[in-house]
Amino acid sequence: MSKEPNILILTGSFGDGHLQVARVLRHGFYKKGVRNVRILDLFAEAHPVINQVTRYAYLKSYGLAPSIYGWMYTSTRDMEQDGVFAKLLNSFGMQKLREILQDERPDAVINTFPVSTMPELRLKMGIGIPLCTVITDFALHQRWLHSEIDRYYVATEDLKRNIMKRHIPEDKIVVSGIPIRESFDGPRDTDSVYRKYGLNPAKKTVLIMGGAYGVLQNTRQICKALARDDRLQVLVVCGKNHTLRRILRSSLADRPSVRIFGFVEQIHELMAVASCMITKAGGVTLSEAIATGLPTAIFRPAPGQEKENAEYLEQKGAALIFDDVEMLRAQLISLLQDEARLGEMRRAMIALQRPKAADRIVDHVLDIVRRSGSRATMAHR
Repeated sequence: MSKEPNILILTGSFGDGHLQVARVLRHGFYKKGVRNVRILDLFAEAHPVINQVTRYAYLKSYGLAPSIYGWMYTSTRDMEQDGVFAKLLNSFGMQKLREILQDERPDAVINTFPVSTMPELRLKMGIGIPLCTVITDFALHQRWLHSEIDRYYVATEDLKRNIMKRHIPEDKIVVSGIPIRESFDGPRDTDSVYRKYGLNPAKKTVLIMGGAYGVLQNTRQICKALARDDRLQVLVVCGKNHTLRRILRSSLADRPSVRIFGFVEQIHELMAVASCMITKAGGVTLSEAIATGLPTAIFRPAPGQEKENAEYLEQKGAALIFDDVEMLRAQLISLLQDEARLGEMRRAMIALQRPKAADRIVDHVLDIVRRSGSRATMAHR
């Protein structure tokens, strides 16, 4: 390539995972010396007010009425892109994206969010820009798929087979894994982590991820239930949910075995010393658990992609799903006392590992750019 490539990454703010993946990919391009990388939340930039309202409704339905979100997810799971509703969704932000493409002339566009505005625009205009999609879940939804997408990067061989059943050619699908931060690569010095956080290495450590939006349901009840066992130390990460952190610190002040954290940048350190994790079933968090080989319990997964992610890992023997706090407590304590079973779950997690997913995707995209020419054209086919 005679010039440094220009990469556009399209993402969305409906959940943290899509943006996290976009940032990890941007860092991957930076490591390769490619600095012209723009992350664009297209819907937020093109329709900021509608985006705010829709995002608020999404978070409310997801947290307070998950059955509504689940119904919407299921009812559109097999929706074809040439349908009226799909065409309407794909039209949002199209004019803004057209302007950006004309101004910036990217060499490749990467989707980390299931919207097909770019594929529809490429089809409509005959734009010769390579288009790739990174699927950020272990489950498949039709919104990720479009005939104009050149490459799909997916978490597992199973997901690849499911996509092929939707008549996508095998050579368009790369099993890369879901990109996560490079801090999850390499060995971990657990002794230094125990010292850093003042943890007792003689106790089993349960890590609870409260979730970025809404709350892992019944977090306070789960903490109190687990704190009844003196053999455990419980670490709760609230992220940027300051309300949850304040409530937990107040209600669990008399439980010294429970440690409350806000946002933890080095979350891989806590995962490294955890015996198991309780979490929501977002694709990125589960991928981080897989990278760490961390047995995982999922409490009341929300209908939709999270439930399907959870069921996939449970099917693989890498995770457990619970709907009741006392059942969770009893079975988790039993699991933590059973090293053989813990070992089986760790091996199941390790079997799903796809290390350095971001590096693989970045190398692959740059190769596509090289083979497509020094500068993608806006000319019509």
